[in-house]
Amino acid sequence: MNVLCIVQARMGSERLPGKVIKPILNKPMILYTLERLNKSKYIDKIVLATSNKDIEKPLVKIVSGAGFEVFYGDEDNVLKRYKEASDAYNGDVIIRITGDCPFIDSLIVDNVISNFLMYDYDYVRLDVPDRFIRGFDVEIFSKVALEKVYVLTKDLDKMYKEHVTLYMYRHPEAFNIGYVKGETFYSKDYRLCVDTKEDFELVTKIYEHFKNEFISGKKVVEYLDSNPKIATINNVIQQKEV
Repeated sequence: MNVLCIVQARMGSERLPGKVIKPILNKPMILYTLERLNKSKYIDKIVLATSNKDIEKPLVKIVSGAGFEVFYGDEDNVLKRYKEASDAYNGDVIIRITGDCPFIDSLIVDNVISNFLMYDYDYVRLDVPDRFIRGFDVEIFSKVALEKVYVLTKDLDKMYKEHVTLYMYRHPEAFNIGYVKGETFYSKDYRLCVDTKEDFELVTKIYEHFKNEFISGKKVVEYLDSNPKIATINNVIQQKEV
């Protein structure tokens, strides 16, 4: 069984263009995401999936220069990009991560992978944002489920192509879906993904405090609990609706 982690990222973010290569402590943000994922005990392969546009060249140079593989695909049809990347790298179990989560925690990722492998699920997600902090997001699905969605959504609205797993969790009758829920400690209204300059300011301040690229998610949450002024830097930011 090949566990393939596909990290989607591109340079053309609407609210913060080029965010994935913005430096934190002199290192591009995308490398925090990739290198933290590299600590996973269960992931066999990590691939960055980006678009085939020229604008991605700086991102590709950074990622490939750090030793990670890059897959090029459709800019808007992210579902197709995932399908083709999973074909190219023979993924049996697919992990979906977005490149704007610089505090992704391999311990949390492995917990979700274990949950998927223990049961007969088609799709398992960390219960973000209801029972887990946004920015630790993990989604896992089988190659079979991905191929099923790819076929079922061919003639549907483009939103199902832009959002890889949207069809799965909107049609629970067609898939065996599991949720990994956080207890009180992780069930808080913090925001650790990066979509705006306020988000980037917050994650930068946290890394500047710890000066440790592998600081655990638990330590990050404890720090925010103890420093409410830092935690509220981006509390007015609203997640974009699907």
